Amino acid sequence: MKRRLAAILAADIVDYSRIVGTDEAAALAALRLFRAEVLGPTVAGHRGKIIKSMGDGWLVEFSSAVEAVNCAIQTQERVSDNNLITLRIGVHIGDITHEEDDIFGDGVNVAARLEAWAEPGGIAISDSVYLSLDGTLTPSFDDEGDQELKNIARPIRIWTKAATTVERKVQNRQLRANGYSQLSISPVATSDERMDVQELAEGLTGDLDDKLTAVRWLTVAVREKPNPQDYFMKIVLRTRDDRLRLEVRLFEPMGRQIWSNKYDGNLSESFDWQDTTGEAVSLEVISKLLDAESDRLARIPPQDRTAEECLVEGFMQIRMGDARSFGDSLSSYTLAIEKDPELADAYGEAIWTTYAGMTVGFDSVEPFYKKQFQDWVARGRRLVGQSTILSVAIALADFQSNRDATPLRNAIAGALRRNPTDANVLSISAWSAIWCGETAIALDCFRKFERFGKFHPYSVPVRGGSALAALQMGNDKLAISVAQEGLKLSSTYPTFHAVLASAYALSKQSDKAAAALAMYRELVPDRTISSWKAMNDYGGSEGGKRYFEGLRMAGLPE
Repeated sequence: MKRRLAAILAADIVDYSRIVGTDEAAALAALRLFRAEVLGPTVAGHRGKIIKSMGDGWLVEFSSAVEAVNCAIQTQERVSDNNLITLRIGVHIGDITHEEDDIFGDGVNVAARLEAWAEPGGIAISDSVYLSLDGTLTPSFDDEGDQELKNIARPIRIWTKAATTVERKVQNRQLRANGYSQLSISPVATSDERMDVQELAEGLTGDLDDKLTAVRWLTVAVREKPNPQDYFMKIVLRTRDDRLRLEVRLFEPMGRQIWSNKYDGNLSESFDWQDTTGEAVSLEVISKLLDAESDRLARIPPQDRTAEECLVEGFMQIRMGDARSFGDSLSSYTLAIEKDPELADAYGEAIWTTYAGMTVGFDSVEPFYKKQFQDWVARGRRLVGQSTILSVAIALADFQSNRDATPLRNAIAGALRRNPTDANVLSISAWSAIWCGETAIALDCFRKFERFGKFHPYSVPVRGGSALAALQMGNDKLAISVAQEGLKLSSTYPTFHAVLASAYALSKQSDKAAAALAMYRELVPDRTISSWKAMNDYGGSEGGKRYFEGLRMAGLPE
């Protein structure tokens, strides 16, 4: 028997015997739906494999501790408002051995003990797992110290993530009911009983769920039966010998088909085909939904839109990353706040967008900064507890006025603790981190956004942030590569040109630096080093100083 190192996730349903005893039919139905709509797709989306199912518990193997923990967090989030199913989850890295359909070893034993140690709705991980995590995940866990676990020879240092609070569950339900568009994804259906085809179907379901969930203006769920008000994706995987065909249909609410396509592949190349097909389908679906929602909103006079519809429109408008995009987005956020002065996310997005636009140097943002920014900050303070995004935005505004980075660092850590997989939270936390000089944390957030938010309207600013973080950490080659890729998404986002100007200058490529700076100054003609630093000096960090030095060398006036 061959042993290997793996990350093991152990999950168990709390009080399952009592639930079955109370209403067996309801418990079994809930279990079936949980397995089909939550656990299977989430595990597959994080490249895990369910090794063993015990009816009310599961052992899942991952090659990466980070994937295992991300899977654990997402699973708990997606089951947090289930009235029947509450989970405990434990994760450990250790040696395992496979024998037929079972799994043994230190990784399994410790993970099982950690699962039993976790509180209902919570997660417990070992120190070896914690040490593998990046800065987007570590804030989520509390140090419980060394603990004795039953039948484990040595003490294990345990880190825990608490259960989702009742308040968070209420917020989750409100988020789903507040007017955002809703998309139901059917689990990928296949009549082929081969295990590798079944796993491929589950993997595709998980990939689509993972990618589409990151779209902020869309509420996504895997459901066998859609709600009448949902957009709905019906997906079938057909096979003939080793040939594959994925048939995808997208329906608008009330059932009219608005798009369909077929994707062919071969079972011998299923892993690569799964990745490329999942991405292709996601891009198509987001494009079609974006068009459909933009058309729907355009038919509604501004005075008749809900506050949430104005907020969604603001998300959509920023995706090109140019001056007009930022101005239009802020106009939509302003209207959202006028319609609902209690809409906390609208204040958070408005404050962050204004600060970001001023840092870039957009004239279109300046009127909002002069007339409304401080009012948004003052009115938003009383709503901070209702929005993770707003909590960071308020701390960012305070940092802009007093240059004290500590409260902003704490706000970023708190945001990542509460919402480590939310694409908007990752984006805003990343930019806030880079602005206060925490470049390593920013880079972690930007990298994670690439996984969770590739199809998000903030993809352009995030790509710019990734390039800037690379430059500030001294990797000019990577900064240039990322910025050049970003220009394929938008040639009018100034940060790409500024990063290229600085990176080329620092790399002694003066002609390219001058050309990039000329492009930047076409977009932001009045920017100087001093006006830039007056708005944002990147916390006085060494990386910020390096950025400015490169811009000086490229020719940006002092």
